[in-house]
Amino acid sequence: MKKVLAFDLGSSSGRAIKGEYENGYLQCEEVHRFDNIPIWRGGHLCWDFEMLMKEVKTGIEKAGEIDSIGVDAWGADFGVLDEKGKLLALPVHYRDRRTEGMIEKVQEEFSAKELFQMCGNQTYATNSLYQILALKEKEPELWKQTAMILHIPDLISYFLCGHAVCERTIASTTQMLEPESRRWCHKIFERFQMPEEMFAPLTDTGTVIGEYQGIKVIAVAGHDTQSAGAAMTENPKDTTFLNIGTWSLLGIEREKPILSEEGYELGISNDQGPCGGMHCIMNITGTWLLQECRRFWEENGEEYSYNELEGLAEEAGSTKGLFDPNAEDFSLAGNMPEKIKAYCRRTGQEEPETIGEVVRCIYESLAWKYSTELKKLEKGIEKKIEKIQVLGGGARSEMLCQMTADRCGREVIAGPVEATALGNLVIQLHALGEITDVEMARKAIRGTEQFKHYLPRG
Repeated sequence: MKKVLAFDLGSSSGRAIKGEYENGYLQCEEVHRFDNIPIWRGGHLCWDFEMLMKEVKTGIEKAGEIDSIGVDAWGADFGVLDEKGKLLALPVHYRDRRTEGMIEKVQEEFSAKELFQMCGNQTYATNSLYQILALKEKEPELWKQTAMILHIPDLISYFLCGHAVCERTIASTTQMLEPESRRWCHKIFERFQMPEEMFAPLTDTGTVIGEYQGIKVIAVAGHDTQSAGAAMTENPKDTTFLNIGTWSLLGIEREKPILSEEGYELGISNDQGPCGGMHCIMNITGTWLLQECRRFWEENGEEYSYNELEGLAEEAGSTKGLFDPNAEDFSLAGNMPEKIKAYCRRTGQEEPETIGEVVRCIYESLAWKYSTELKKLEKGIEKKIEKIQVLGGGARSEMLCQMTADRCGREVIAGPVEATALGNLVIQLHALGEITDVEMARKAIRGTEQFKHYLPRG
């Protein structure tokens, strides 16, 4: 029996999932869960990295005997180290305002289309490129002390085993990696005077990079979306994955990236996949909208579980209005229910009034957005997608899954809920030589998960 431990860190919570694998069967158990709440430090919204490391070590202690550890997390954010490997400052949150004006500065040198054709990513202020340039320009003293930049999963692995790497799936969220050569884009480094040696050696997914107290530390697909993709059980050639968490990532696996002008216009991003290919992805805001509404209601004395909120949405009946979840209106925290109502007023729609109506409006708007982005993705790959496999926490929501099937006109397969952790686990098992191919991984996941099917109702 092999015992492996996956740390799946999201932008609102983290969890440690232990997997025990024997004779083709994988059994999983959540051994630790914790909140991941950003804090203000030095005028920036930051991640509490000391707390994260403490929780990771607590998870390892609770797991007991294990053979390996793998860490995945959200993309783009990073920590900076000095020459002695000391963390110089807390990692800054991607929703911090320090990147304001950085896109415009970069586009004085490269247009968004040129950057897309060089690195395969759409332009978002959250991308590492703009965060690094903001650090360089706005905090020059900190920049002078910076000897190494490590993204969140690589940073945690470094503080466990002492070996610094830059795993390729997380590197592909930076807007600085060439998707075909799988190497750093020298044009960008030269133009913005960023030393390439600031980054640790690029490392393939599934590499054993060191040990923590005799336990192997494995560089899994560090970008959580790619770890989730490794947990797909449907045929990736005709099924798109829809990983619904704080963000929603709608994507499909391909051998080659889409770098055409049309791909840029459609909004497709290209990330390194967990098995060496590419994931062509549409980035969509996810349950961040509901999380922020729930937080606002709690602060005002109205506490509801997610199940209770979905029940209220069922009672609300038909949706009064729709909004674009990716609109700039919803990018920052603060009274999300009012932001949704204001959007509906501004666009000449009837605004939702009750809590149930707001929740239903969010779900319908997400399902509508999935349908529009699915059409764009199909146009980009020049192929009809037959099914949608919903991965992550969104698979729990029967309402959202059914609305997605209805809006998209496709069968929806919901599950695994813990797709990211399961993908993390099977990548570790492959690195340990226990799982030899993708079909073995799918079989192991099918044996441990239950799936629900939703057919479009027309």
